[in-house]
Formats: sequence, structure tokens, C-alpha cells
Amino acid sequence: MDFSKPDNARTINRLKVLSELRKGECSRAELSRRLGINKVSIGDMIQDMIGEGLVTEGKKDMSAPGRPGTLVSINRSAGRVFAFDLRPRSVSVSVSDTLGHVLRFERFPRNEDAEKNIRHAVEKMSAGSDAKIFGSAVISSDDTFDTSFFPKPILMVPRAMAEAEAEIAKTEHLDGFLFLSWSDTFDAALYKGEIIPLPTLPHMKAQKDGICSCGGKGCLEVAASGKTLMERTGALSVKDLVRNTGYAAAVKEALRPIAVALSEAVQATSADSVMITGELSALPDSAYAYLQNLLSSLLPPSRNVIVYRALSGENGTREGAAIAALDVFFYRTQLLRKLNALQNYF
Repeated sequence: MDFSKPDNARTINRLKVLSELRKGECSRAELSRRLGINKVSIGDMIQDMIGEGLVTEGKKDMSAPGRPGTLVSINRSAGRVFAFDLRPRSVSVSVSDTLGHVLRFERFPRNEDAEKNIRHAVEKMSAGSDAKIFGSAVISSDDTFDTSFFPKPILMVPRAMAEAEAEIAKTEHLDGFLFLSWSDTFDAALYKGEIIPLPTLPHMKAQKDGICSCGGKGCLEVAASGKTLMERTGALSVKDLVRNTGYAAAVKEALRPIAVALSEAVQATSADSVMITGELSALPDSAYAYLQNLLSSLLPPSRNVIVYRALSGENGTREGAAIAALDVFFYRTQLLRKLNALQNYF
């Protein structure tokens, strides 16, 4: 893209305005100050975006000195993104607005009726609204499910990255966090200015025995995944592992190989903290204290790595997937980051 061309520069400035309004409502004058774009240009862009239905006007800004300006904000109803979470035993569909808030959500068993149920859910969630559908995010660890009928374009999002997006949206200062998604399977990601997938972490050696689907021996996946624990205990679901205290001993034993894998991972990645996400993140405080003690005993005394529980729980997957889809299809976050890096470089 040639940023010297007026049309391209205007497109970039529009994206900057949308990205800033994503943080919350703001006056035109404040947008001009924050973004360094003159007030006339800001006013013209806002007026255009109001006409397009992307931005709405609200109340007067009484906090600023002088004549109060009108606050503007993202029109949450301007568009929709879908998220499809394809798990070994279930599939779910959710639709979110332009701020990533989940509007509707449905889950079905992963059986012969799954495709029909998903088609019906998409039709139902799309009906009664003229909002543009920007696209879909798909969270899946396999490629056996037919996604050809999902709203296009489609963004594939690793589970841990989606859950990390949800936590970063809720909490500041998560730079340096290692996210371990613990559900049917494991997934992992690292946040250092951007979210970096860590697909090999679930296959780090965490115990002596057990053959993993990857062909390795003693991988974290075969040692402590939700699937492994269900097979070991007879639990009917991952949620059952958390809710039923009869499985507490098996879950506690699984924390040992998790601590082993995390001790290796935080040293390899220089992570400062760990956050457990996914369905099994809903374990009680006592389990987190036990995991913290195990991890601390395996790390050098100089490494004070704290283990946290995710705020979003299992909702984080669909919330974060929507955020990731909006980043790509609507706000073009990656483009703005690259442009900002180039400007700082020169």
C-alpha cells in the first residue's frame, strides 16, 4: 500500500479512528488530540462513518473545558462475526457484535446432526438483522469438519490464542504471560507485545511413560489432558472433572506433569507469569496453590513465576475468537501495528 496516496492515507486514518473508538466513546476533539489528525479531517471522517452506520453519536462531553463536544462511539450493531468452536465431543456457534460482545451462543453434540444444527444456528443468528457479517473465526485442532458453509472469510484461531485475546481485553499488563489452555487437549501461547502460538508445548516431555498421538513418549498431552483424565476416571465431560469432587485426586495428580512442562516452558520462553485458561481453569484455589508450589520447587530460586486463573473461564474461547476475527476483518489491527512500527523505525 502506498501511504502517500490520499485515498490510502484516509483509509489508514479511518482505521485509526475506529481502533481508538474501540477503547470507548470519545469526542471529535479528543480523537484529534490522541491521533494527531486535524479536527476538520476527524470531523469529515466521523460524519462519513455515521452515514455508513459504523459510528453513532451520543451525549455531550461535559468533562472537557470550553464548549462541550458530542461523544461518538462504535455502533455495536454495525456488523457481526461468528465463532465456531469444534471440539472432539461438541461443537458450538456464537455471534458477536463489533465490540466483540457475544450476543448469542449455542452448543451441540458432535454427532451426525452437528452440521444440520450449525446451519440452523447460523440462519437463526443471522435472521432479523441487516448488520453486515464480517466473517468467521474457527477454533479447531483438526480439519475433518466441513467448514465450507461457514460465513466467509474464515480465520483459523488456535485455542490458546483465542483465550489469550479474551484475557488481554479484560486485563492490562499481561505482557510476558504464558497462556496454557487446559481442556480436552492442551494448547499454549505467549504474549510479548503480540500473541505467539506455542504448538510444541503440549508435546514437551512431562513424565516417563505414555505414548502420545504425536508418536512421542511422556508428552504433557498424554499425561494430563482432559481427554486423558476422562479416560482414566470415567468422567463424562471435562466440566465433570471440575464439578465432581470424586475426581479431585486424579486432577491433582495431573498437576505434577503440568508443573514439569511449565517449568521447562517458562525458562525456554523467559515468561514472567503463567495463566491457565480453558474449561479446566475453573479448579479451586487449593489446586492453584498446589500447582504454584510444584512449579516453584522446579524453578531456580531467582525465577518467581506466579500462576494465575483466567478471568473468562470457558467463555474466553468464543470471546477471544470474536476479538481475533474483528482484528483481522474490521479493525485491521495487524496492519496498523505494522504501520506504527515502520513510523517508529523511520
